[in-house]
Amino acid sequence: MKRPANFFFAFLCTLLLCAAFAFAPGRAAQTPTTPAQADGDQFVYADFENAQDKRPLSNRGGFVQLVSYQESTPSRFKGLEGVSPAAPEVVRLRPDDPNHAIAFDYQLLSPNAYAGVGVEVHGLPDKDGKPTAEDLSGYKFLSMQVYAKGDPGVSNLRVEIMSRGQGINLTSGFPQMIFKIKEGFNTYKIPLGSLQQPTWASTKVGAKDVLKKLTAVSLTAFCEQCTPLHGTVVVDNIAFQK
Repeated sequence: MKRPANFFFAFLCTLLLCAAFAFAPGRAAQTPTTPAQADGDQFVYADFENAQDKRPLSNRGGFVQLVSYQESTPSRFKGLEGVSPAAPEVVRLRPDDPNHAIAFDYQLLSPNAYAGVGVEVHGLPDKDGKPTAEDLSGYKFLSMQVYAKGDPGVSNLRVEIMSRGQGINLTSGFPQMIFKIKEGFNTYKIPLGSLQQPTWASTKVGAKDVLKKLTAVSLTAFCEQCTPLHGTVVVDNIAFQK
């Protein structure tokens, strides 16, 4: 989606100055060949070391895309150039660090009673055009590393677990939690049992039921009764823990 060219440049500069991040160079196309294995009590869902044609994948080849919504005035975002559906860009945490994360810019505008831009990560590759489900109900926590910066930007992010095409009659309003952003690049550990649906959700379902048929995890920069907000979000190491 289009927006002023200097928006992405300004926030990339902020990102570099405040957290010493740098964009990764292009890499040869690769796909995961073996499923990710649980490391003790932790299951790594997406560390963004897998990519195909520069597009990030989850650890087992799941689709990663940018999504947006709004009441009226369209939200704007910036990620990897020239791909459809939209995707975040693969970045390096430091210029000399071989490890990677994902990053995207967001711009939330007014007037809007609600708006958001986020990233949706599928754990497994889609099959026959539909999301593939897996049972992760045996885990108690969801952790991820996140950096967020804006001027002004959002002060909170929303994490959500999803199950689409698996018999749960919902397209939105899955169990979720809002958490406050701390300064810097931090690890956030979220009790899965604390995730609750918003009151407006049309179908009621518990977090445990969604985890039994999980298809995706999302992280969203959002606003309500919006004033203009813009910024950058960097995400790494999404994992489930016991």
